[in-house]
Amino acid sequence: MSIRTVHRTVVRPAGMGTLKGFPCPPAMVRRQRSWRALHAARGAVLPLAFLAVWALATSRGWANREVLPTPVTVLQTIRNSLADAWFWTGVWHSLARMSAGFLIASATGLLLGVLLGASRWGARLGGPGFHAFRQVAPFAWIPLISAWFGTGESTKVVFIAVAAFPAMVINAIEGVQAVTRQHSELARVLEISRWRFITGVVVPGAMPQIFTGIHLTLVVSWLATVGAEYFLQIGPGVASILIEGRALVRMDLVLFGILVIGLVGFALNLTVRHLEALVLRWRPASAQESR
Repeated sequence: MSIRTVHRTVVRPAGMGTLKGFPCPPAMVRRQRSWRALHAARGAVLPLAFLAVWALATSRGWANREVLPTPVTVLQTIRNSLADAWFWTGVWHSLARMSAGFLIASATGLLLGVLLGASRWGARLGGPGFHAFRQVAPFAWIPLISAWFGTGESTKVVFIAVAAFPAMVINAIEGVQAVTRQHSELARVLEISRWRFITGVVVPGAMPQIFTGIHLTLVVSWLATVGAEYFLQIGPGVASILIEGRALVRMDLVLFGILVIGLVGFALNLTVRHLEALVLRWRPASAQESR
């Protein structure tokens, strides 16, 4: 009798639950589910504690309500803003700018990272220039980018790409170098061509580190989007909420803008994590949970 046949003959007893595909007592299943629910609820402890302290400080008069409005006031602002088409237009424009800059930074950063990581000559020729480039603060490029690309949408997109570009390059270099050290000798023994070695071994093997670069590039792209909208003040965007709140001295609008920026960033983070789990399904579960 084969192993497959024996596996098929295993029958789950009546009243037994399953845990990771194996029969187990119902009490163990309930305990495991309780632990999962508790683990998921732990993330809400800090926000709820902050909300409680905030409500207490404003209700007791410990804080000036013009500087720190009550949670009820912020909630009313959220309701009014969500019903306004202007808000959704700003979110759409911000996501469009971020996506354009992110794609440019990811594509160019991946190409340069693979080149610098897989080629010694590439690392010697381009490495010093890249490492000097990434030492410059992103906002220092704004005057030069504005002079070259004007004051339109292209200025913001280029700034986002410039700010997010180094994160992709660094992680691509690290991923490629880790793979090449392990497999370059095997490639020479098997007489695999350079191009086939890079496309068939290096890039797939470096995918976990490349996804780390994609994740960081997306985070930096979103932060750069908010910064570009705030400092350049061109067109609608989520940062216009902060600008309007500062101009009108309405801290409820400022807090609403901060909340929107945080929630959008959190949603982008979850999206990349799910995409990574889908693409890298071949990785061990322990490796995915550790990231």
